[in-house]
Amino acid sequence: MINIKEQFINKLYYEEIEGSNFLLCPGAATRPSEAISSPDLRTLLKEQNLDFPDNLIDFYGQVGMLSIPWEIVGERVKNGHEREAMFKNHTWIKEHYFEKGYSWEAVRILLSGNLNIAGLQNIIDIEDLKATGIYQAAENVGLKGGDLRPIDFNEYAVACMKVDDCKLIDNIYLYTGFGGFPVALYDMKVSFEHYLELAYKAKCFNYWNLIYCLKDKVPNQKLMRKFFPLIFPHLTPDLEDFGIKY
Repeated sequence: MINIKEQFINKLYYEEIEGSNFLLCPGAATRPSEAISSPDLRTLLKEQNLDFPDNLIDFYGQVGMLSIPWEIVGERVKNGHEREAMFKNHTWIKEHYFEKGYSWEAVRILLSGNLNIAGLQNIIDIEDLKATGIYQAAENVGLKGGDLRPIDFNEYAVACMKVDDCKLIDNIYLYTGFGGFPVALYDMKVSFEHYLELAYKAKCFNYWNLIYCLKDKVPNQKLMRKFFPLIFPHLTPDLEDFGIKY
């Protein structure tokens, strides 16, 4: 299993995100104090009549959750106006977004990044599950309420695992259906650990998981292709999994 502190905190956050001159990131949250040992987690899961794959048990043995958000710097940051202008005044952005009615704030969201791996309660507690909207989402795609459990939250696309015979299966599905997105459930055909590896490659670029599923069928891929090298000029892109070659 990936070492969360080493790969996502020390490397992704401190070296790669903080190493960009164009990003603002409030920090990477992991809540290590909420990590739970394998025996204790298995006892808790037994009380919930649920079983987790080893990858997920290992993850929660390291941290309580994982949140890494970033965005393009703005005017409130020193020299932010000049750094922001590289994107805000980009001719491609003007042609493909501003001239079609998008505001800069809307584009800024599209050019942001986020990973938000759920805390345990969002996965195992039915009332919490209902509050996330995923209980109802399962019913929207022909499953029983509770058959999908949220793993990674994005505003309009949520990575989930299916429950089969009281066991959470180590395969990620991507649900869309919030915020006007078409209702769909995409089989990503990746394990939880592979999902984290892909998130790392994408540097959590917004909707990277949807790009992985649909490649050039979503406009977000063009944004990633065009602006990933500008946002991370100090890195060599590794985006072939997302249909992007340079």
